[in-house]
Amino acid sequence: MTPDYSFYTQQYHGNQIPEEEFPRLITRAGAYLARFPGVDKESEAYKKAACAVAEAWQTNEQGGDIASQTVGSWSRSFAQKKPKSDEQRLLEAAQIYLGGAVSPVRWV
Repeated sequence: MTPDYSFYTQQYHGNQIPEEEFPRLITRAGAYLARFPGVDKESEAYKKAACAVAEAWQTNEQGGDIASQTVGSWSRSFAQKKPKSDEQRLLEAAQIYLGGAVSPVRWV
């Protein structure tokens, strides 16, 4: 079951996604999570994972993680050794709540 905006703000305690953008992003998150069979779509963990993936999707659309930010005399920078790929960001967001149920497919 796809979480609604009320779940996002009240249970997940999200605040990154504006209400008008939420339906689009949560739909994409649900499609991403559908790639992983065996995930209980009725669980609270699934709903939280969908919210986390929706936020990660938003970050991907914005071009990735903040590397530098300046407002007046205030500034902030985050340095990373290796930036995350879009796919890695989505997968890590899902794994926070669903653990090993969402693993990348590795062919041997």
